[in-house]
Amino acid sequence: MNPRMLTAARDAQGLTQKELGDACGIAQSSISKAENGTRPLTEDELKRVAERLGVTTDLLSWPDDVYGFGSASFFHRKQQSLSQKTLRRIQAQVNFLRMRVQRLSQGVEVDASMTIPHLDPDGAGGPEEVARRLRAAWRLPIGPVGNVVNAIENAGGVIVRHDFETHRINAISVWHPGSPPLFVVNSTLTPEQQRFVLAHELGHMVMHEGEPPREEAEREADRFAGEFLMPATDVAGDLRSIDLKKAAALKPYWKVSMQSLILRAEHLGIISPGRCRSLHAYMNKLGYLPIEPLPVPREDPTVLTDIVQVHLDEHEYTPDELAKVLGMPRSQFINEFTTKRHRTLKAVN
Repeated sequence: MNPRMLTAARDAQGLTQKELGDACGIAQSSISKAENGTRPLTEDELKRVAERLGVTTDLLSWPDDVYGFGSASFFHRKQQSLSQKTLRRIQAQVNFLRMRVQRLSQGVEVDASMTIPHLDPDGAGGPEEVARRLRAAWRLPIGPVGNVVNAIENAGGVIVRHDFETHRINAISVWHPGSPPLFVVNSTLTPEQQRFVLAHELGHMVMHEGEPPREEAEREADRFAGEFLMPATDVAGDLRSIDLKKAAALKPYWKVSMQSLILRAEHLGIISPGRCRSLHAYMNKLGYLPIEPLPVPREDPTVLTDIVQVHLDEHEYTPDELAKVLGMPRSQFINEFTTKRHRTLKAVN
């Protein structure tokens, strides 16, 4: 048994040591010693614990490292109001997603026509220039990004929609050696929110991955997202004399929120900060915050479920076998990973 896996699996369920011990008929001191590596659980105790945590006993012996929010490769929007218990739960859930994606990616080749590069915002001339360079490298046409999810997946990224059970974290992205770039986005986001949040996390990947944390990282990721989704040279003319009616008319074309269009107009100096605040207040009065009218079509990830389908169809795994590989019960595997998709993937030897 790997003590790190036991702790992570408990955290992923949001349980304290006492709550886990009480549910399994095991003394809290025994759980504590097992997590500290001073006294392993018996075979019977391990089975009871694994069943309560919704994992297999094999998973509790995985040798993988567990990475925290403080690591340079683990980005998230800072939310001081979240409890440590909630942060630990989300951290553990994302770690297990990363571990499972890594295992699923073995033996499957994704036809990624592009890559996610590293570009230093200081050396490049700022986040906006980084966004412009990436759009050029990915050969994105003038105007709005047609499909942000497809663009990231075409560059080798894996996107997972996940319920964080809180609205205070929009997404987490992580890129660990040996694993593909992973973007975990809150499943409660509206389609337009999802596009901006993915662009924000992409900015982190491109500008900040593998670098020491920097105070301005969140602002830089927002600036990157604004230019990536709404290039200044293309959007400026549309934003002249913007009001709510015009923002609503532009929303289906640019596929971003009305609020993002208004903020972009302020950032480009097209409207004053006072005018921006006034329009924001009016949106709030109309009940457009946080849910706006005229939602754009949702962009659904496909790569992960297609990878699973390759294992099921071409590698001839059964659902039970693949669930065991992922360290989870069959029912959970079916629920989370087996939606049929259509994408160009192939098995590799």
